[in-house]
Amino acid sequence: MESEAKRIVKQYISSDSSMKNYWTVLSVIVRLRQICIDLALCPSDLRSLLPSNKIGDVHSNPQLLDKMLSALQDDEGIDCPICIFPPTDSVITCCGHIFCKSCILKTIKRAKPCCPLCRHPLSESDLFFCPPEASNAANSGSSSTASSKVKALLKLLCASRDESSNRKSIVFSQFRKMLLLLEEPLKAAGFKILRLDGSMNAKKRGQVIKEFEIPAPEGPTILLASLKASGAGINLTAASRVYLLEPWWNPAVEEQAMDRVHRIGQKEDVKIVRMIARSTIEERILELQEKKKLLARKAFGKKGSKDQRDISLDDLRTLMHL
Repeated sequence: MESEAKRIVKQYISSDSSMKNYWTVLSVIVRLRQICIDLALCPSDLRSLLPSNKIGDVHSNPQLLDKMLSALQDDEGIDCPICIFPPTDSVITCCGHIFCKSCILKTIKRAKPCCPLCRHPLSESDLFFCPPEASNAANSGSSSTASSKVKALLKLLCASRDESSNRKSIVFSQFRKMLLLLEEPLKAAGFKILRLDGSMNAKKRGQVIKEFEIPAPEGPTILLASLKASGAGINLTAASRVYLLEPWWNPAVEEQAMDRVHRIGQKEDVKIVRMIARSTIEERILELQEKKKLLARKAFGKKGSKDQRDISLDDLRTLMHL
């Protein structure tokens, strides 16, 4: 998988088109991140996602568009550039950019009919909607064998339960499909669980948080939470253990999620565990995090640098080990 990904990214870099094909490159990186967590998240090879002879040719390959959308839909790190929120009813344009369906339709009707990012001419026929089966794929996906990360997570959670049966834990992931895949093994291990992700409206999220605050053993002890959906504006001090299933290249997103637990009102010591697959893209994401933290401290003395969010060409080389 990594060798194929390197070939794809090298081809973009050599042709000086890596930023033009930003979303395609991002979908390759998403696959390399997913394979570190669980094989059930991604296909057996990258060719099924990105045919080597049609790299980035999204306009003439609707099937490729569907597969790109399926890959990107699992990643909660993507925002609609118009409303700056995770896309709802995701749409991809012929030029390869992701928007909310309502946002891009309003934009091309009220303003000049072109892509807000690259100014490529757009009409409604140039928009490709997410196939219905993509949203249901997460519910049908299951893995016959637990991944090494899932096994390690279960071991840690069981050890924590043995220390204190009433202790509450939060498992953060950027991939909604992974949260769904975790439900079955956790229930089989005897845990009471709840899920909090970006597909829920504000009222539903409030209900989940309120239910999570019910003390054990009556209440749930595990909350499976989306990293971005739980990143700001909520209080999760009922838990004292945090498990980050994978790293995110913007360290501020992780810090916000941790701060939901480690904040005023917390009465116990908080332990945070970051789960990293050795000798993979995840270790290189940690390198990027350190670079971006240093940049933010130099520039502002605090988090908030725009460059923390973007992936530069140098970052790409680091991630792909080029």
